[in-house]
Amino acid sequence: MDESFVQNVVEAITLFGFGGGILLLFCIIAESFLRWREGRRPFSREMGHNYLFFPLGPLMEGVVANALLIAALTAASQLTPLHIPVNWWTLPLYFLTGEFAFYIFHRAGHELRIFWADHSIHHSAETYDFTVNLRHTPFSTLYRLLTWTPLALLGFHPLILVLMAINIPAFQTFCHTQRIGRLAPWFEWLFVTPSNHAVHHACNPLYLDKNYGGLLMIWDHVFGTYQRLEESEPPVFGITRQPRSTNPLVILTHEFRYLARDVRAAPGFLAKLKVLLGKPGKTFQATHVPDPLVIDRSAAKAAGQ
Repeated sequence: MDESFVQNVVEAITLFGFGGGILLLFCIIAESFLRWREGRRPFSREMGHNYLFFPLGPLMEGVVANALLIAALTAASQLTPLHIPVNWWTLPLYFLTGEFAFYIFHRAGHELRIFWADHSIHHSAETYDFTVNLRHTPFSTLYRLLTWTPLALLGFHPLILVLMAINIPAFQTFCHTQRIGRLAPWFEWLFVTPSNHAVHHACNPLYLDKNYGGLLMIWDHVFGTYQRLEESEPPVFGITRQPRSTNPLVILTHEFRYLARDVRAAPGFLAKLKVLLGKPGKTFQATHVPDPLVIDRSAAKAAGQ
């Protein structure tokens, strides 16, 4: 394997990711400026609280957690005789595999309840704007490791795989907004766009657990999880059991409290495991007394509120 080529690829992808960070900063500043131009407060209360999540992103996840992830995947790659070289011919394969790695990690964050307790932190924002990008979650590295280890064992270079899977979706920076409408049909079909990602962040029944892609929608088409934004169904942002508080500590622990409660209530080991690994909507114990800090948005909608 040409180590100089690998180094060049690493530098190029890292530069792309750095550019995504600069783009995010620009988008956040532009969001506040546009709100001011529209006669609104530059920062809503929820936007202000989103900034408090900043240490979870560039600091904890971007520096420490990703370094540990690469180290763990590198150790796993030493256990296999398979090694896929990094060269011009294999870069498309690495790109598609990086997209697939992001897809399976992202889907696991929605469809396994133990991971949803973490990932729901990002989805609980009711205002869909650029500051939602700041809502990083504390434990995402754990399920990245679990879902990406098989790819390392298949011989994919851990560093290139992680950089592809994490930095390429930096394209999503400008997707957390309602200021950009639907784009050309072919572009919407192929790429993650603001309207496609609005579907992903919506809690409407039609839109739940859809559009997991990072840069491309290709794996969503392959696995049947693609859903276009319908004009007849405006997105409602947030999660189905929405916290009433914008306090970051409440948001960070919100779904974990429900998870712990349902695990304790489950009779026996297998039942507890089913709660942890089941789909969030199917393992929640609806017979519990409603939490005063939570609004069940589906029930409120049904009641005409």
